Amino acid sequence: MRVLLLMRGAPGCEKSYRIERQGLKPYSLCPDELRLLCGSPSLTVSGGESIDPANENAVWKTLLDLLEQRMKNGDLTVIDATNSKTAEMRKYLDLCEKYKYRAYCVDFTDVAIETAKDQNRRRSGIKRVPDRVIDRMYSRFASEKVPSKITVIKPNELEKIWLKKIDLSKYKRIHHIGDIHGCYSALKEYFDRNGGIHDDEYYIFTGDYCDRGIENSETLNFLLSVYELPNFCLLEGNHEKYLWHWANGEESPSKMFDLTTKVELENAGIDKKAVQKLYRRLRQCAYYEYFGSTYFVCHGGLSKLPDCVTKIPTRQLIEGVGNFNDVETVARSFTKNTPYNVYQIFGHRNPKFLPMQLSERVFDLDCGIEFGGNLRALQVEPGGVHTEAEIKNNVFAKKRPAAAKQSQTSETVGEAIEKLRKNRYIIEKQFGSISSFNFTDSAFIGKVWNSQTEKARGLYVNIPKQKIVARAYDKFFNINERPETQLDYLRDSLSFPVNAYVKENGFLGIASYNEETDSLFITTKSNPEGKFAELLRNIMKEKVSEESLEAMKELSRDNGISFVFECIDIKNDTHIIEYPENRLYLLDAIYNGLTFKKFGYEKLCETANRLGITPKEKAFTFDSWAEFYRWYLCVTKDDYLYNGGNIEGFVLEDQNGTMVKLKLSYYNFWKQMRALALSLKKGEITDSSALSSPLAKEFYAWISSSYENGSHKSLPEDICSLRRMFFEHFTVS
Repeated sequence: MRVLLLMRGAPGCEKSYRIERQGLKPYSLCPDELRLLCGSPSLTVSGGESIDPANENAVWKTLLDLLEQRMKNGDLTVIDATNSKTAEMRKYLDLCEKYKYRAYCVDFTDVAIETAKDQNRRRSGIKRVPDRVIDRMYSRFASEKVPSKITVIKPNELEKIWLKKIDLSKYKRIHHIGDIHGCYSALKEYFDRNGGIHDDEYYIFTGDYCDRGIENSETLNFLLSVYELPNFCLLEGNHEKYLWHWANGEESPSKMFDLTTKVELENAGIDKKAVQKLYRRLRQCAYYEYFGSTYFVCHGGLSKLPDCVTKIPTRQLIEGVGNFNDVETVARSFTKNTPYNVYQIFGHRNPKFLPMQLSERVFDLDCGIEFGGNLRALQVEPGGVHTEAEIKNNVFAKKRPAAAKQSQTSETVGEAIEKLRKNRYIIEKQFGSISSFNFTDSAFIGKVWNSQTEKARGLYVNIPKQKIVARAYDKFFNINERPETQLDYLRDSLSFPVNAYVKENGFLGIASYNEETDSLFITTKSNPEGKFAELLRNIMKEKVSEESLEAMKELSRDNGISFVFECIDIKNDTHIIEYPENRLYLLDAIYNGLTFKKFGYEKLCETANRLGITPKEKAFTFDSWAEFYRWYLCVTKDDYLYNGGNIEGFVLEDQNGTMVKLKLSYYNFWKQMRALALSLKKGEITDSSALSSPLAKEFYAWISSSYENGSHKSLPEDICSLRRMFFEHFTVS
């Protein structure tokens, strides 16, 4: 939790010993240890060894950098140093102010100076300091005071800093109220149903008060009116940091907050200073006893309740243990790891819209309130009576716009060309009057994605005529690859029903009409004259009749569309998934414009049937998030097979055109093994300890031995053949 503990005392007063004895070593930062990392022990004039004092600037800069990183996580942190100067301690206070930390100083300065000197003489050589250093320290302790915002305690008073249970048994009822997300009407209805607010009842809110909903100002005004009441406990959720940024005049890391919540709060005239005070009063958790039972409440959910709650990182209290989708596992673990009378209540995550009671003693108060779900509340009364309440939210906006949606634009082709050419992350290749625009390798590696780099992916333009000749998809991403494709974002942005199409494993091809030559313009994403464009032409000749090719040209000309294919060439372009023969799949028919638009699936299948080409396969349709999420958990297992075989994955598409990819475990694993084999071929050494599964280690051992005994020269280049050989060896062995 957000607690900073400063040790203050001279060398030899047992600061480090007390840290070890209290089990605080894993939570401590020590300048002496950093000094030894910055430089080896140096010789003294008397022939002894001491810690080199030459790197002090680097030591203290590193310590402050590490401290700030820990504070971002909300980690309990101990500074194992002398802390003799007031100015040094004020630097810590600046960080405490920024990250909402409580600061304590454990004062060892009343240890007798002779005792400190005597114990210092018995320390190891490199840690021992001259007596004059200790004399100087004690002189400084007398003149340099601990800043008033730091609470001073004695070494035997550490119990004062640990969070302890409070007893709420004097209250008639305890209310636990889940995520509100700016849905004040549902919250008001809850209080109306319960006869308003009662002084003899206690109210705990699990966090996430604003954002996503459309009644943020009403919600915030309510909280500002009650947060100082003694029977109200407001916890911090992950969305409160956006409020804090806004209240301090800082740019929010959330575009959605800036576009909607911020505008609403400012239009309502919400006082930023009042919000600052509210934020500072938010607690990290609630830990209490009620008629013989223990209750622990936080925003994200824990898998156990440690003996010392203060040692839990605030990040885990807010975001929860594990990933967003680990909620059921966390609930089971908590029940297993705690006594029969210990209960946990949290919000934040419920991707499958599970019931409120996840296990015998764990309750989840998140239920998608911001998009028409329910406000959840759990009431606890004497005798262990738990009453669940759910209030339907009828005041909400449509789902937030999905950033993964294929782009729309109102700019002209000429304006787009000008912007594309000015973007250093986009490369233009000219083929007569036609130019291709594609994002560069540096854009891909650096993840420089915006409306231009995402569009520059197989985009062909007739420059003199300022006309789109051919195009493929805008760049779209894997689930969990980008903030807008994280599961919790998709839960709120996908518009159902959602379709899942099989993702084939080849290279992308494009065919469109070229009016200058009155023929099909056949190309890959970047080059109509390259090797892969020639492979595509050959497979099209193999798989598509001359009559169908002519029909394809006419359809492209008359409809202004590009046909986009997945091309499988088993001889010249093997990938990860093995196919028995060359194949050509029609993925989509995309209109040749800057705004992404394409045929619907039924029309695509009719077109494919007319041309004699296999269309992409629609594998699944999901009518709700819960249905989709159950499927997601199934297909992401290591042993998943689609119709008895391995595939690359799926492309998901919702009713608004949002597209995301899902690569499966088999594909990801063998892609990693292909990279490993290529590294060994180049003579690069791979750390086998980084390989996470027995099969990966077995493959590494097999291919490494082939290089060691010289038989690697007979190994095939492609991973499909290499995999077959490995399994033959594996089976024989």
